[in-house]
Amino acid sequence: MSATTHRALVRRPADRSGRTLVEVAEVRTPRLDPGDLLLAPTTVGICGTDWQILRGLRDDPTPVLGHEGVGYVVEPGASGLPTGTPVTVNPTHPHDPSFLLGHNLPGLWAERTRIPASAVRAGLVVPVPADAAQPRVAALAEPLASAVYGAQLARHTVRPAALVVWGDGIVGRLARDLWRTERPGLHTLLIGHGEDAVDPHAADLPGLLAGLPSPVVAVLATPRTGTREALTALDRYVPGTLLVDVHAGVEPGPIPLTAGDLDVAAIRAAHCGGAPWPPRVEEFARPHGRLLLCGHRGVSGDHLRHAIDLLRTTPDLGAQVLTHEVGLEEAADLVNTVLTSGARRVDGRRVLKAAVRTGSRP
Repeated sequence: MSATTHRALVRRPADRSGRTLVEVAEVRTPRLDPGDLLLAPTTVGICGTDWQILRGLRDDPTPVLGHEGVGYVVEPGASGLPTGTPVTVNPTHPHDPSFLLGHNLPGLWAERTRIPASAVRAGLVVPVPADAAQPRVAALAEPLASAVYGAQLARHTVRPAALVVWGDGIVGRLARDLWRTERPGLHTLLIGHGEDAVDPHAADLPGLLAGLPSPVVAVLATPRTGTREALTALDRYVPGTLLVDVHAGVEPGPIPLTAGDLDVAAIRAAHCGGAPWPPRVEEFARPHGRLLLCGHRGVSGDHLRHAIDLLRTTPDLGAQVLTHEVGLEEAADLVNTVLTSGARRVDGRRVLKAAVRTGSRP
C-alpha cells in the first residue's frame, strides 16, 4: 500500500451466468469530500448477501463488497473521533438509500474504505472496544445484531413457548444461539441442511410443526429464494399463535397465505435501522390461529454495541458459526473455490462465516 493506493478484494467482470469471481488488486485510495471519514478495515466478514451478489442473484453494482467488520479511523472527517479509534460501521442508512455499504458503495473488503459525510453525521460510524477487532467478534457482530433486533421485536409482542429457525446459515444459527442463551430450555426447531437441522423437505416436518406448543416464534433466515416456501409452510402447519420475523429478503407483491394475500415485503420494510419503536407488528386471523408478521432491514448502533458486548462476554455464542479465518489472498482463493465448485466446502469444512484479515493499520 502506498499513500495513494491500497489493496482490495475486487470483483472481476461477470461471466455468462452473472457470477463474479474476485482478485486482490491495487486500487486508488478514494479522495475525501468535506466531512468524509477514511477507515482502515482490519477484520471483515463474508456474509450470505455477499454470496448472492457474487453468484449474480442480486444486481448490487459495487466492485468491492463487504459490509460487516471492524477497522480503525485513518482520517476522522466530521466524526470527532481520534485517528486510530476502533469502529464498526452500520451499513444501512435508515433515511438515505444512496448509502448501502458494500452494495452500492465500495465496502470493507479493502485496506481503505471511504465513509461518506452523510453516514458519519447520521452516527453510522460506531466506536467499539479495541478487542472487538478479533475475528469472531468483528465478523459476527452485524449478523448477531440483526438477530438481536428480531428477538426484541418478537419478545415485545409474545412470550413464545417454542422457536422455529428456518435457515441454518449464519443468521439462523446466531438467532438460535441467542435465543438459547436468553431463554434456556425453550423448545427449539432448526430447519436447514446441516447435520443438526431438520431438512425442509423431510416427510415428518409438517408433523413436527403441527406439534409445537403455542405461541410459536419463527425466524425466517432463508436465502431470498426460499422465503416464500418457508413462510407458506409455517402458516399452513403451525397452529395457534404464530409470530414470523422475516429476516430474509422477500420479493415484493402479495403472497397467498391462509389469512389472505399479504404483501410481506412491505411489512418487512416497515422496520429499518431500529425504528420505529414500539414496533408495528401486523396481525391477521387464520382458520387455525393468529398470524403475526414483522421483519426488518438494518439495525441500530445500539444493536451493534449490544451484539459486540455479547460476543465479547459469551465465548460460546456463535462459536460454531465462524468456520474460516483468512487473509486477503486466501479470501480470494476461498471465494473463487466456492463459486467455481458449486459447493460451500473449503479445507474440508462447510463455509458459514469467513473472517478476512486485511492486515491494514491506520
